[in-house]
Amino acid sequence: MRTKVFVLLTLSVLSVAALLGAGCSGGDNKATSGQPATEGQGTVSGPNSPGAIVPNFLMTFEGNQYRLVQVLQADQTDGSAFTPVGQASQSDAPGDTTVYTRQGDDGAVYTFLAGTGSGADAQPGVWYRWEPEPAG
Repeated sequence: MRTKVFVLLTLSVLSVAALLGAGCSGGDNKATSGQPATEGQGTVSGPNSPGAIVPNFLMTFEGNQYRLVQVLQADQTDGSAFTPVGQASQSDAPGDTTVYTRQGDDGAVYTFLAGTGSGADAQPGVWYRWEPEPAG
């Protein structure tokens, strides 16, 4: 169990590092979508995650299964737009299992991973964006 938590946390940190690196690259931050996922990974899209690769995390909330599709840096996201709506019954991702909705974003739900450390070793907090798995 301890190894699984360590691996999940490491993957989250790597995802955040990829986001930070991509944000500093001077790219146009255009979203990429529709790209096939490789086993154990998915393509993330959105303004805070230009093409970053994230773990293939799944979450169950209110009997529905969701897949992690985007990682948003908390310091670049309006936290007041999120409203808590319940608890996930299962989640592969590290962090709090409180599920949130975001104002103006129908269908997706979010969870939060608090930042850690300070100074040069600090890791910013992140919002995980989850979308429902297709039925079937």
